Amino acid sequence: MDKLRILVAHDKLAITRAIEQVLGTYGFAVEPMNDGDDVAKALQERHFDGLVLDAGLPGTPVHELCELAKAGDDPVPAVITIAAVFRRKSYRRRPSSLYGADDVVEVHRVATELPAKLWRLFSGKGLDAAAKAEAEMALWSLRNEPSRGPSRLAGLLVAGLILGRADEVADADGLEELRQLLGDDLSEVSAQVARIMGGPEHEGAVWASFDALAG
Repeated sequence: MDKLRILVAHDKLAITRAIEQVLGTYGFAVEPMNDGDDVAKALQERHFDGLVLDAGLPGTPVHELCELAKAGDDPVPAVITIAAVFRRKSYRRRPSSLYGADDVVEVHRVATELPAKLWRLFSGKGLDAAAKAEAEMALWSLRNEPSRGPSRLAGLLVAGLILGRADEVADADGLEELRQLLGDDLSEVSAQVARIMGGPEHEGAVWASFDALAG
């Protein structure tokens, strides 16, 4: 079965890439964007299986994007908004406000909750037997430790770190400031990967993942 295509839109590149890393690890094909106008155009031109939108996305308002995604004969089956509850400089709403989406996830919980939320929505939308079986397998994997390679493990841990401190990441000005902000945590993650993978030679995977996500 082809990978399910998810459009992910957030105005901060590091956060978008972190979400892409998490969803890619669990088998989704991700198309990243950072502006509501681009999302609206994409929804009019091609089909997506899922849509993940930051509630404070610039351009076309998120409630209009949700309406557009659900309109017509081929609506997007899974639409999730990201509640920017930890971002001081963005417009805020209560996490219970969905803007017309199917579900909502708080930004600091994206790494641990978003894949499961997507699969639960897919599994309840009348997918064929193969898709439902894949959904069940994905949900099982989320309750168990993913199969580990240094790059995969490092990517998940670094993405989780970025998303867990999304408020500070959103306010950081450039890669060097992010390095200073997250340096101690990245060192701890490097040591963790080295312990799990059985050697210090695997520590570099963490910094490579950070550069790829935040650069």
